[in-house]
Amino acid sequence: MMSSAEELTAVQNFIQSQGLGPMDGVWVDGSDAAMEGVWLTSAGEVMTYFGWTTSEPDGDTRENCMLIRGQQVLDLRCNKVESVHSTLCEL
Repeated sequence: MMSSAEELTAVQNFIQSQGLGPMDGVWVDGSDAAMEGVWLTSAGEVMTYFGWTTSEPDGDTRENCMLIRGQQVLDLRCNKVESVHSTLCEL
């Protein structure tokens, strides 16, 4: 779970260090599927820091999963696998 801008930067740097480019998406441990607007980790912890890209989250009940793509933090449909390279559960 990201808890600060510094941690988000560390996650983004780690993703880049793995050879993933700015268009490769990486799922992170965050979802608001249980209750719209309340983002939880898979362990059920309430998330308090997101680092959303401007205008995100924007998917209402259709987009419930958190994705990092380059410098962007997005909410997308959880089944949108064609745009995702891999999953990062915890760093």
